[in-house]
Amino acid sequence: MNLIAVHMFVVFCWAVFLVSLSESIICNKNSKVLAVFSLVFMFMVLFVGTKLMLLFPSVAKSGMWIHVKLSIDILAMLVNIYLVYIVLKNKTISQKLSSILYWAVVLMFLMMYGLTLFKPF
Repeated sequence: MNLIAVHMFVVFCWAVFLVSLSESIICNKNSKVLAVFSLVFMFMVLFVGTKLMLLFPSVAKSGMWIHVKLSIDILAMLVNIYLVYIVLKNKTISQKLSSILYWAVVLMFLMMYGLTLFKPF
């Protein structure tokens, strides 16, 4: 059960850094630091999550919720990689796109936590 708590904590940290990155990408304040931290925590989530799936293989058969959650997780990882690319290449995006990405990331993490905690289907 400790690994589940570690996973939830690492996901929370990844969410904080990714949301902060998507918000700070407009003003370029601390964007590189946030990009590195979000990428590091993304890989930690991937590592711990894979260990959990291997430790509890019955979760993959527990319902459609896990597949939806993992799909949202992959989408969040793609957004993270895109934002890191934007920051490292010193490119800019419009404020409207930044706002859309910010709220998309917030909603993705809320949906992932909701699916994990409530397992609705």
